[in-house]
Amino acid sequence: MTTGLLDFFILEASEHVERLDGLVAHSRGVAPESDAFARHARALRGSATMAKVMGIAGVASGLERIARALRDGTLPWDSRTNAAVVAAIDDLKILLHAVRNWGPDEDQRAAARTAELDTLSPAGDARAPSATRAGDAFLATQTAGVADGLVLIARGGTQGADAAAAIGRVRALRGVAALNDLPPLAEVVAAADEVVKSLELGQAPPTEPQRALLSAAAAVLHEGATALAGGARPDPNSAAVLALTSAAEALLAGSSDADRVVPIASLFADDAGPHVVHASANPPTSPGQRFRLEVVSHAEHLRRLVADARQAADAAATQRLGRELRVAVLSLARAAESFDEPTVAMTLQALIESASLLERRALDALERATALLTAPGDEPLAPRFAALLAPTATPAAPAAPARAVPTPVAPAPVTPTPTVPTPVAPTLVADAPSGEALSSLLGAGIAGLSQLHDEPLSEPVPIDEDDGVVPIQELLYRGKAALRRAIEIGESVKRLGTSPSADTLAELFDLLELAAAE
Repeated sequence: MTTGLLDFFILEASEHVERLDGLVAHSRGVAPESDAFARHARALRGSATMAKVMGIAGVASGLERIARALRDGTLPWDSRTNAAVVAAIDDLKILLHAVRNWGPDEDQRAAARTAELDTLSPAGDARAPSATRAGDAFLATQTAGVADGLVLIARGGTQGADAAAAIGRVRALRGVAALNDLPPLAEVVAAADEVVKSLELGQAPPTEPQRALLSAAAAVLHEGATALAGGARPDPNSAAVLALTSAAEALLAGSSDADRVVPIASLFADDAGPHVVHASANPPTSPGQRFRLEVVSHAEHLRRLVADARQAADAAATQRLGRELRVAVLSLARAAESFDEPTVAMTLQALIESASLLERRALDALERATALLTAPGDEPLAPRFAALLAPTATPAAPAAPARAVPTPVAPAPVTPTPTVPTPVAPTLVADAPSGEALSSLLGAGIAGLSQLHDEPLSEPVPIDEDDGVVPIQELLYRGKAALRRAIEIGESVKRLGTSPSADTLAELFDLLELAAAE
């Protein structure tokens, strides 16, 4: 430590010690003014900590705890407390005089005085009960007020000055960080706030499901306020919490599909027209690009919900996140359906139920789905989304037993690229032209190139036009392969729990015909 910094510390610390001494001297046998005493002790502790004089910082911290205990009424100002405080102030004066030559004796003196103060107000324990009681009393009062406000909104909506004041109390309580340590209160206030927001946007009286949820939330908050006022903690598994869960499920089940978007082509008759709206011949973006632009915000919201779901620690948080995940995944699936991305929509719909239960494999799949939707580029999403359900796909049929004669395997349905056999040791008729000869040949233009018919650079190599060409029949599903594909489609339809589309049924019938053809 530099000499200048040490001099400044001694000057500042001496002033705080003198103020502490004056507060005790002028109290005349009663407790000194606790707020001022705590303020100077805290300033002394901070100054000593900055100067790295930890012995003095320890004694100052003990005096600060004494001041808090006196203010909270957990420590009486008796002869023992008076003697300990006076002795600590006297030792602080001695320690300040020895700061420049600090040694083992000063360490021992500071440690002994700190230990004596700890017997009166132990570090970390003296103010905890009182502070906790004060915080619980505040939260109990605020929670009860919010509960009354929710009852008011449930009865009359969000119009009027009283309703506005109630909404303000809901938002204020939701911003209290301490509420997160008192499950399920934070989740209840969040659920109520979401309903209030929807009412504000609609400016209409609450529906019956909304009234039920607000009333159930008020009952949970009243129950929590009573527990806090009695020094207890809210019960996250009480009957009121279960009733709130049921009300939330009913509200979700009755939600409207008014925000559903469908392709505009589905609104027209299946004929040649004339139609009022026509597709642009040169659209600025492709359907895939528009889909990604539309759903990127939905995907980011879903990613945050997945991260929160992985950290859910209590029943109320698990239930709320399950409901929000169900809504978010369903909304994203509907958006995919409206942009003619059936594979994306079917994959997301297959994950809705397991995601609402916060199953780990479903959360992993949704996290990969959000990464695909927010990744740059125009790569088709359908095959990559189909792979997300691979862990739950139907197991492949067992392999056939080995035979003496290998069974031919149908080639994969990919069109091969015809290859040209490499000529083996061609016989050159003439050396390739170069230099002036090549310049003269090229200078003759296309007419000059026609000489290659008469004087080729190498001997022509015959090419078998059928080499590498696969008959179209080989690229189709047939026999057992078609049957296995039909079974996969059937299992996918079962998992979705919805009626198959016309395209799906058509593909299924085609596969059955191919299976029966062999």
